[in-house]
Amino acid sequence: MQEPLVAFEQLQFSYGEHTFEFGDAAILPGQIVVMVGPSGAGKSTLMKLLRGELDPGEGRVYIDGKRVETRKKRLVLDDSKAGWVPQLDDLQSMLSLEDNIGHHILRMDDPEKQERIEELKRAMHLEAYSGQKTKTLSGGQRQRVSIAKAMAGKPPVLLMDESLAQLDLRTKSSILLDLKALVKQEQFCALLVLHDPADALLIADELWVVQSGRLVQRGQPKQIIEEPINHHIAGLFDYINVVPSDLNIDGPWHTEDDVKWLYSHDLPELGEEYEMDRMDSPGGSIIVYNFQGHRLLKK
Repeated sequence: MQEPLVAFEQLQFSYGEHTFEFGDAAILPGQIVVMVGPSGAGKSTLMKLLRGELDPGEGRVYIDGKRVETRKKRLVLDDSKAGWVPQLDDLQSMLSLEDNIGHHILRMDDPEKQERIEELKRAMHLEAYSGQKTKTLSGGQRQRVSIAKAMAGKPPVLLMDESLAQLDLRTKSSILLDLKALVKQEQFCALLVLHDPADALLIADELWVVQSGRLVQRGQPKQIIEEPINHHIAGLFDYINVVPSDLNIDGPWHTEDDVKWLYSHDLPELGEEYEMDRMDSPGGSIIVYNFQGHRLLKK
């Protein structure tokens, strides 16, 4: 049985009146976990706990079998344990992409260091830009350099917190697929926060759903989409309709307390007399209905 590269137990953190209870979870070698949830749910807080940037109120964090040391014990964070790609890259714009990638390589001799830099350039498709200063690169190319830099010292885990949010769909998809190939090849693990559910489904082996400071659901993407524990989670992945549970309307509704919900693609056609608007999209038409005072979407 494989030992996890990242694990935490009974993990909790508090500040002021806010309490985050993340419980227990683990990530195995070669596994990509994507964390999803609404803004303010606690995703970035969990990232900071894993990096050692925050001290847990309770519980323990382990990376590669060793307990993570926080800022109380270390003056600087240990980049050898967790590669970090921030939302805004921290590259040195006047240095070449090679110098940026090699910045954290401290325990290799020069030939091994150069071999590692070239290895990562190939993996992240940066060879065409060899020798260029990073100030001349596009946003997508800079994020490729940032990922290569984070993994240059071969840390066991890569952490990314909405690092690709500013990129267009095609660029994001290309980077994510190259990252996925690198994770599988080198057998480190990755934990990503991604804003777009489509990005999460493209790359994730497992999803972690964070809601109100808690890790409320974990599982394979297909499982969570088909069996979300509440409509708030369902709404992270697609348009949903939520109505009072006593509203008489056909469809495979899921009842939840005093409301019921279904995905917009499961809503039956209600008739032209209820139609308010119709919008065309690459995936087909989206119809907006007004049914007994409730606005409903049909995909």
